[in-house]
Amino acid sequence: MKNSTPLHWSFDYNHAAQKPDFAEELLTLLQEYEVNSVRTCEDVIDSSIGHVYHILPNFWRGYIGRSKPAKSLGIGTVIIEREKDIENIWRYNVRYKNSTSGEDLQMQFGCSDENFRCLSGGWRVTGLNSCQDSYSAVEWNGSINKDSELKLNINNTQILIGKVNDSIPLTCNWTLFDVIPALADSLKQNANTVDISILDDLEQLRPKCKIGFLDSTESPIPLEGYFLYGTGVLPSYWWIDENGNIAVVSSVFETLVLRQYVRSSS
Repeated sequence: MKNSTPLHWSFDYNHAAQKPDFAEELLTLLQEYEVNSVRTCEDVIDSSIGHVYHILPNFWRGYIGRSKPAKSLGIGTVIIEREKDIENIWRYNVRYKNSTSGEDLQMQFGCSDENFRCLSGGWRVTGLNSCQDSYSAVEWNGSINKDSELKLNINNTQILIGKVNDSIPLTCNWTLFDVIPALADSLKQNANTVDISILDDLEQLRPKCKIGFLDSTESPIPLEGYFLYGTGVLPSYWWIDENGNIAVVSSVFETLVLRQYVRSSS
């Protein structure tokens, strides 16, 4: 798939010397998703949702090293599954797998059924990598106590990682795939920002973040863009397609591109 129109600056990493071609691969992924979305979005809306994203590196030379060029630019997959239980809590199951770094994160957590998807109850994270030694795996559980303190339990050691400001919603970076679409119309129409606290990968508290409207684009498909800025947070840009799904997420080092969207009966 070829497109002579430049990509938006927030996700244009099509460096001239980069092979495989970043723009061509991103456009191909979006074209394939655009075809598939027509079929999947005809399904009856219900409480079980899943998205699959392809991970593209923004700076391919940092991954390729001295090896031969790969046929595909992709370096991994993100799978985000969530289902609402009988208590109206969204149960998330997220997996981030980077095939080049060997990083494999699996996260389970719950969120309230409202626009900000505030964290509810505890959470669990399992991290693996390919080093094959005593540092190749780690697990931790987390919770919020009655004093709004965030705590992690790693190897039977409890660590205080911060205290929540009760006036600002606290969620996880992986719920933003639902939070930003839910807030999108208000952010665009009112030209304002909202304050939010992010528990990055359910480990690092980012208490001062803002979400706001960025821009609109018609290339490569119609998209509405939003930003996440904050203290201690690398900027990221979130692009929503006409079906209300996050189609592209661009951060400093990598770009996620939607490959598959599924809604199925509970």
